[in-house]
Amino acid sequence: MSEKPPPKPAHHLPVTHPGKRLWQKIMTFIANFSFVMAVVGVVVTLIYGDDVSAPIKAALGATTFICFAIGVVLKTMGSTSIPDLTINKSEMAEHKVDKP
Repeated sequence: MSEKPPPKPAHHLPVTHPGKRLWQKIMTFIANFSFVMAVVGVVVTLIYGDDVSAPIKAALGATTFICFAIGVVLKTMGSTSIPDLTINKSEMAEHKVDKP
């Protein structure tokens, strides 16, 4: 009663992840810098929180939040696997695709 498992569909084939592109590396660097600036913002807010007025505390908190949010977005963009969508000449000949 041992049955063979059904074959896996094509979307379960192994995927190759290309290396990171230049802009992804730049975004990752800026994201890390933004996270560091968010931590600096938290530390500055904690140290000087009692000595400054409410509007300045609000500005420090907003700056810290924006730095953190920018870091999250850029870190996501920098770590995404972007496939290579260029069409090779061999693929064009194989599928008989005319040049645009």
